[in-house]
Amino acid sequence: MRLRTRLALAFALLALVPLAVMVPFTLTRLRATLSRGLDARMESATASGQEAIDRTAATARRAVEELVESPALEDLARESRESPSRAIRADTARPLMKSRGLTVLALFDRKGTTLSSGHLPARRGDPDPVLFAVTKEKSPQPVPVKVSVRDNQGLREVPALVTARPVDYGDSRLWVVGGVLLDQGLAAHLARLTQAEVAILSGKTEVARAGAVLAPTVARVLPLGEGVTVRLVFSRAAEREATLGVLRSFLLLAGLGLGFAVLLGLLMARRITQPVEALTEGVRRVGQGEMDEQVRVDTTGEVGELVKTFNRMTTELRSTTERLVASERVAAWQEVARRLAHEIKNPLTPIRMSIETLVAVQDAGDARFPAIFKQSAGVILEEVDRLRRIVDEFSQFARLPKPQLEPVDLGELAKSVLSLYATPPEGIEVRSDVQAGVVAKADRDQLTQVLVNLVKNAEEAMAQGGGTVHVRVRGTEREAQVEVQDSGPGIPPEHRARIFEPYFTTKEGGTGLGLAIAARILQEHGGKLDVGSEPGQGACFTLSLPRAH
Repeated sequence: MRLRTRLALAFALLALVPLAVMVPFTLTRLRATLSRGLDARMESATASGQEAIDRTAATARRAVEELVESPALEDLARESRESPSRAIRADTARPLMKSRGLTVLALFDRKGTTLSSGHLPARRGDPDPVLFAVTKEKSPQPVPVKVSVRDNQGLREVPALVTARPVDYGDSRLWVVGGVLLDQGLAAHLARLTQAEVAILSGKTEVARAGAVLAPTVARVLPLGEGVTVRLVFSRAAEREATLGVLRSFLLLAGLGLGFAVLLGLLMARRITQPVEALTEGVRRVGQGEMDEQVRVDTTGEVGELVKTFNRMTTELRSTTERLVASERVAAWQEVARRLAHEIKNPLTPIRMSIETLVAVQDAGDARFPAIFKQSAGVILEEVDRLRRIVDEFSQFARLPKPQLEPVDLGELAKSVLSLYATPPEGIEVRSDVQAGVVAKADRDQLTQVLVNLVKNAEEAMAQGGGTVHVRVRGTEREAQVEVQDSGPGIPPEHRARIFEPYFTTKEGGTGLGLAIAARILQEHGGKLDVGSEPGQGACFTLSLPRAH
């Protein structure tokens, strides 16, 4: 990953870390605050609902008390004493109930027989033990009971808050039991008051429901006694929406902050890394051999000093390299001249000795002169041929032509070279293992010269004891390789480091230029020539070239 990208990511993380720390903390605090607010609102609404129910009960109690104290009920009690059947009829209680705003009203005699019922007129003459049991209550406060009413759904039981009061006239007593039904009207009133969904339950049966709220919800229950409860359901949707709104705001802020941080990071990273990248490119070019490379960037501070130091270093390095190359060139040619003089001096000695012998024999008038002349001439010609070979190889090494690169199928080239050794010397076997489609960019003639030299050297290494020459062609993703392996005596470790040096040889009559020329050809191709060997296990020369794609 490039330094510029790392700096941009660092700026982005620097912007995100505070948000990542603050968002959970803020959301937790927000949820706690909203939850406390909702709890307070629910408590307030629940208290308001309870107060509304208490007010309804108190209103019902006052209505019953006012009815009991009214002249109309006193007259009714007097008339019922004289003639109960004529004074109190089935429809007597209904107008009294309506006039006082009640929804439940029943008139009983001492024994609990229903004289008149405003909420269920058909009850006249029948006992109503549940409703009459309220007369036994010591508290004047209304109590919850289940009363029977008839509506569109037929006869059903509905919870109600009722209270009982006696009406005495002489020795006659009437019981007035009245109150209000806990029905849809009360549920709707509580829903408007509390802003909640209200359900009135009798046991597990839902009697009335009003209002609607969005999920998620939380419920509060108001127990009224005798299995009658009022359930208030409050919505947490506002809390969730507020939390989501804050979260969306934070995410938007995080996105904007991230974008700004990345943009700022890229700008800052570009300013910081531009000279560093220029220095990196300069180092790469110096590594490729461009010793005159200079970095030209407008910067100050430590990086500016580094750029100036780099430029001074390349200037000094170029000068030093030029001097070193000149010195190495002189030293190399001195070594080549010394070795060449040594190689030339070796044939001159037998030539001189042969000529001196001929001169001495001729001066002595020796009759063996013709035979000695013929023998000496052969030696002289052989040594002259040797001199010519030395000069030819030296000329080839000194003036190696520039390779003409073109795609070359190494498998086909290896088979062409091995066809020259279709009939190898006795005791030597030539094998091949060629991978198809291995193509490299090379000079075909020069590469052929290298392979011929390597196969020839392998055969010469096994000339005494025989063996196998194995030629392999294979390719990797980037390289094409040719291996020439023999099963000869191998190369001693002390010779392996010098085997590619000019004029280094262990063969009698060798010039030591064959492998040096091969290594130089591979170098000119952008490849390399390596050797691996173990004493007594043969040698393996590996030729590596860039693949042609």
